Amino acid sequence: MLVGGLQVADALRQPFADGSFDLVWSLESGEHMPDKRKFVGELCRVCAPGGRVIVVTWCHRVLAAGEAGLREEEQELLDRICEAYYLPAWCSIEDYRRLFEENGFADIRTDDWSDLVAPFWGRVIQSAFTSRGFAGLLKAGWTTIKGALVMPLMAEGFQMGTIKFALITARRP
Repeated sequence: MLVGGLQVADALRQPFADGSFDLVWSLESGEHMPDKRKFVGELCRVCAPGGRVIVVTWCHRVLAAGEAGLREEEQELLDRICEAYYLPAWCSIEDYRRLFEENGFADIRTDDWSDLVAPFWGRVIQSAFTSRGFAGLLKAGWTTIKGALVMPLMAEGFQMGTIKFALITARRP
C-alpha cells in the first residue's frame, strides 16, 4: 500500500527485492519487532552491496560478562513497560551488533544516545500535568492514559541505566 509516496509493509517480510536500497533506515522500530534476528536479517537483505543500514532503537543495557540476564528488578521494570506499550522483549545494542555480524556486515558502529534523550521523558511527564495535557489525555482515552502512567517507568529505567537509546550502523560489503 502506498501512503504519501511511501510503501507500508511488514518489516519482517519486506516486499522488496534483495539489495534494493543504498540506505536502509529504521527509527524506533526495533523495539516493536518480536523477532530481532528476522528484523535485522530483512534490513540487511534489502540493503545493496556497499549500502548502509542505520537503526535507532530502544534497548536494554549490555549484560556484563557472565551475566545470564538482567537483574530481577530491571526485568520487572521492562516487563511493565512492554506490557503497557504492547512491546515484545528488548535486546541490547551488543545483541544488534552480533546480528549484523551474523549477516556479514562490516564497519559496524554503535553509539549510546541515552543521555541525549533521557530528559525527554521528564518533560513529557510535566506536560501531562498541565490543563491542556490532562484534557488531551482524557480525550485520547484509556490506552493513552495507560501509556502516560508508564512514562515515569521509562525515566526510572534511564536513571537505573537499564534503558538505552541506541544507534547501530553497518555497511554491506
